Amino acid sequence: MDLEKDDLDDDDLDELGQEHKVTVPIYVCLIIIAGYISGGAMLFQIWEEWDYVASSYFCFITLSTIGFGDIVPGTYMNSWDSHEKLVLCTLWLAFGLSLLAMCFNLMQEGVKEKCRLIGQKLGLLKSENGSM
Repeated sequence: MDLEKDDLDDDDLDELGQEHKVTVPIYVCLIIIAGYISGGAMLFQIWEEWDYVASSYFCFITLSTIGFGDIVPGTYMNSWDSHEKLVLCTLWLAFGLSLLAMCFNLMQEGVKEKCRLIGQKLGLLKSENGSM
């Protein structure tokens, strides 16, 4: 049985030790992060009646885990829906931290790949097939 590369699907290629890498451009990750911060800023602008700049500042400081504590949501804990807002804020933060970690990992992989290619072109690293 003679197999050609065209006859193999992605699972067969992975079994043969050849990886199929998909890279995500860095600007896509930055757009995702900026969109998530902007969406959170609009959410907190409505919920907490902050202006957009203060809401954006809160979202950035919170997701970057700096957390100065100068702006805190839920200062009106007497409202009937404050506990629901607190739970949703916690979910927003948990999802945002995982999204941030994923985007940073994708950006790191992209930068490592570009550095590897530059190193190969300069002759500092050997290419994958063993030649310089």
